[in-house]
Amino acid sequence: MRLLLLSLFFLSCQSYKSLHKKAIVIDTHNDVLSSATMKGWNIENDLTGKTHSDLARFKKGGIDVQVFSIFCDERFGKDTAFKYANREIDSLYAIAGRNDDRMMMVSNPSQLQQAVKENKLACMMGVEGGHMMEENLSYLDSFYQRGVRYMTLTWNNSTSWATSAMDETTKKDSLPQKGLTTFGKQVVQRMNQLGMMVDLSHVGEQTFWDAINTTTKPVIVSHSCAYALCPVFRNLKDDQIKAVGKNGGVIDVNFYSGFIDSNFQQRARAFNREHRSEMDS
Repeated sequence: MRLLLLSLFFLSCQSYKSLHKKAIVIDTHNDVLSSATMKGWNIENDLTGKTHSDLARFKKGGIDVQVFSIFCDERFGKDTAFKYANREIDSLYAIAGRNDDRMMMVSNPSQLQQAVKENKLACMMGVEGGHMMEENLSYLDSFYQRGVRYMTLTWNNSTSWATSAMDETTKKDSLPQKGLTTFGKQVVQRMNQLGMMVDLSHVGEQTFWDAINTTTKPVIVSHSCAYALCPVFRNLKDDQIKAVGKNGGVIDVNFYSGFIDSNFQQRARAFNREHRSEMDS
């Protein structure tokens, strides 16, 4: 009986590996580029122990298409956020140029298919946070022209035109408004016109519903999970999941333990209490 179970286990392992190898594997959100830019690292190098990924580990892990997050936090505002985002975009183009034997910048399906056919990492970009367009639709157009193919309407910080999940949860009734303003709806409409996907990770519930009711194109939720399984503000409730399905959109699962394990935060707090002296040393 034990031998049979072991055999089934190994067959199962082979089955998922075979499926993984045959499929076009797409990671819709990875922060490694922004992390490396902030800390002066290079994803061309082995970053084991520093990050979860680098160019060599993309290949080893069987990633065919990587959407790199273009990100800066709320400390970057008017006259700085757009410039910083473009700095990260410049970095990715430079890295791809130095590694054209194993990477290829893509911005449409035919280019993506070509990269996969040539066994190269297809590289795409998503802007994580509407604050980086600095309330300027021409900046949104510029992002698209440079190859950005989705924008997350908010990060954890709200913009003047869209409220985030964090703010809708922690600030609640103190917010001057919730959801999308008239300008926020114009942003969604312009993204539809450009062919830039509307990403609803990080956004508040009211922003989610306003965006769903405004968009004429399928949305994505680039890195979120199910609230019913792990009730944290960054996850989607059942009616939201169904709405994305009805819209024709896609939800991309986040592997962060705090979004998939409802007991993670409790264990993390216990670990921090137990090892406080080591962490403070």
